Amino acid sequence: RHGVKVIVDRLPSEGERIEKVLARHATDLDADMIVMGAWGHSRLRERIFGGVTQSMIEQPPLPVFLAR
Repeated sequence: RHGVKVIVDRLPSEGERIEKVLARHATDLDADMIVMGAWGHSRLRERIFGGVTQSMIEQPPLPVFLAR
């Protein structure tokens, strides 16, 4: 719609953490940025299960654009 080239890929995690799969795929594609939506959960749920959004913010493999 705004001239942005977008690629949508479905990636198998094969038991690996989702943030690692996303980071590896972005690197493999030689991407300039990761664009993702941010979804909030309760603090208890985040503490127990973790969160991809939080992990991508704490240790970004490259620039991350978040939309909520």
